[in-house]
Amino acid sequence: MKYKKVAVIGAGLVGLTSAYKLAKAGVEVEVFERAETAGGLAGSFMLSKTRLEKTYHHIFKTDTEIIKLIKELGLENKLEWHKSSVGIYWQDKMYPFSTPKDVLTFDAIPLPDRIRSGMVALWLSKDKNWKKYETVSAAWWMRKWGGENAYRVIWEPLLKGKFHQHYDKVSMAWLWSRVNSRGPSRDKSGQEVLGYLRGGFGQIVEELEKKAKKAGVKFHFKAEVSPKELEKKFDLVIYSGKLEGVEYLGFVNLIIQTPQKLSKYYWHNINDSKSPFLALVAHTNLVGTKDYENKNVYYLGNYLPNDHRLLNLPEAEVKKEFYGYLTKMFPKFDLRQVTKEFMFRFPLAQHVVKVGFVPPKMWVGPKTVQLSFGQTYPQDRGMSIAVRQANKLMEELQSNS
Repeated sequence: MKYKKVAVIGAGLVGLTSAYKLAKAGVEVEVFERAETAGGLAGSFMLSKTRLEKTYHHIFKTDTEIIKLIKELGLENKLEWHKSSVGIYWQDKMYPFSTPKDVLTFDAIPLPDRIRSGMVALWLSKDKNWKKYETVSAAWWMRKWGGENAYRVIWEPLLKGKFHQHYDKVSMAWLWSRVNSRGPSRDKSGQEVLGYLRGGFGQIVEELEKKAKKAGVKFHFKAEVSPKELEKKFDLVIYSGKLEGVEYLGFVNLIIQTPQKLSKYYWHNINDSKSPFLALVAHTNLVGTKDYENKNVYYLGNYLPNDHRLLNLPEAEVKKEFYGYLTKMFPKFDLRQVTKEFMFRFPLAQHVVKVGFVPPKMWVGPKTVQLSFGQTYPQDRGMSIAVRQANKLMEELQSNS
């Protein structure tokens, strides 16, 4: 490889994977991370004696890149597959929404619309030609083909909840990728099957960092650097961070541990614009409570514009709103039984993919490469996507040598 000395800015999963693979290829690598620890959006913390992600994570059967990396890191025996379960909260009622049968019994919309919705979801899961969805918005397409009732109850609340003022401009290619990637991760009954690494996905970050250091990678934490200042000292600079010309949403996430079991579902879509959180994820309903002191772990998360008050209010005020709505959903919820709580906020959690979106270039100069989820269009983002980006970069660098 012609690049002998490489700088990596950002120790998220894409940066760590790039550094690890470059070092394995004999390249001298230094990683610069502004935070105190590695991981980024894949970062974790200790809950009791187990690592837990700061933002909820799972993988699909289609996430081949991260599955391959898990094997490479010697963590394959910890990868477990679990049956998922989904509920939709609409007009003060939780509806099951895990299987085709659940869709057909979803009486919040008329039966003809349920059948139509199921057929649309099946079509999107099988269709491989995503290019035809680039020129239309998800709002327009789902209203036309899914029907007005299904759009009003299912799709519009989710699009508004996730993208806020951008909801009616988001590309249908983005929504296609979300549905299409999940289809093959279902069993014969149509129920979704999800993967989780026993002990937390943070083990991937730990192993990558450990193996990278063993291969000679130097890490600099709490290091604020720019690509330009490093270009003078390195043959190549890899930057994984905010991309120019791409709009981003932030993310606020409250994690609680409690002996109370609030619901039987793993994933809850909250289709109510008055809710301060878009999703309620009952982590232990998927993986069990054994590793978490036999208590339940819940994520309450929401994507928000960076000037939104919930991203800027003191934590105590955000928690008050979250707990207030959680009590509305589950009147038996008892705040006094919450044994642990954690809050995390991220300014660059979700890129906005509007109609006509053009992915930013990888090469932004003769010595600088940028890697970010905005380049994975039409795929959204995720751990496997991050590994895919690093792999793609390695292939390009090796082909140029």
